[in-house]
Amino acid sequence: MKKIILSIAIGLAVFSTAFAKPDSINDRAVAAFQKDFHKASDVSWASTSNYVMATFKMDNETQFAYYDFQGNLIGVVHHILTSSLPADLSKDIKKRYSNYWVSELFQITTDEGVYYYIRLKNADETIALTTEGGNGWQRFALPRNTKTDF
Repeated sequence: MKKIILSIAIGLAVFSTAFAKPDSINDRAVAAFQKDFHKASDVSWASTSNYVMATFKMDNETQFAYYDFQGNLIGVVHHILTSSLPADLSKDIKKRYSNYWVSELFQITTDEGVYYYIRLKNADETIALTTEGGNGWQRFALPRNTKTDF
């Protein structure tokens, strides 16, 4: 399950907005989404061989909901500001990575918990950190031959 969420997070991309669902999208996932996010607007759909993703707006925020083909919610991803991080995680970033800037930060919510992924850059390198799998930040190795944008 964590590998699926991780690959979803890495593969996160911006999709164009649409109101109608394409015929190729799984009906179970669409029905589950409509039940789970009935206040969502500007919904667009994408599908891979592993999951179905709905990109939508709710509370003026773009979010991404991932479903399996049985209509089960895998997780919800949305970008956040560093000010939205829990205090201990924010303090650790400021202390250990003061010579980096945050280029991307997002939160993943699953039935297993809430996780954060952050990409930090400086003049010499880009690093990715995650809170998945433990307490505090851990380095996250991006797979080779993978686009580095989350």
